[in-house]
Amino acid sequence: MKRWLSGLLLLAVALGVSPSGADEATSPYLAGRLLVASEKLLDSNFIHTVVYLVEHDADGAVGLIINRVIGQGDLNHLLKGFGLTPRADAQPVNLHFGGPVASGGVFILHTPDFEAKGTLKAKGGLRMSGEKSILEAISAGTGPARKKVMIGYAGWGPGQLDKEISRGDWLDAKADDDFVFQAAADAREFWNQARDRAGLTL
Repeated sequence: MKRWLSGLLLLAVALGVSPSGADEATSPYLAGRLLVASEKLLDSNFIHTVVYLVEHDADGAVGLIINRVIGQGDLNHLLKGFGLTPRADAQPVNLHFGGPVASGGVFILHTPDFEAKGTLKAKGGLRMSGEKSILEAISAGTGPARKKVMIGYAGWGPGQLDKEISRGDWLDAKADDDFVFQAAADAREFWNQARDRAGLTL
């Protein structure tokens, strides 16, 4: 398991909805990019998924599925569940299945304008936070400008993802904020758009 996990505080679900230093051009690692499931990937956790890869190095990989909405929840319900002050301007938020690891925890994929202890940072990309501090910031109106709320995350051990990529289970595509944070009500269409980004003809 990744070494940083011991420092993460896994949040109980309260929404009411059940090699380092290498040049970027030559690095084999894909942190900050999208993993797009290929047609041959039939694992029920990942079929037709698009994953934002937060970390990827010799120790393994961590990412969040961004196109699988599993329900909608009240943000204020989440804040109140942790004893935080509800926001008058709070809007309902989509709840995503972020992956099969730590399925009892809440994780937030967000823009780089928020950072706290334990926040994971994709080089040149987005952030992933799983501690109460991000909810405190949201409650105070100082949270990230854009975010997706996830239940669970996707994780791979040393070399595991690299093997999956080499056998054709995953394609990779460039990520940008507008694409990542778009509403993903239609998971299949989101996946098709991501495949376009990976250079495939549909």
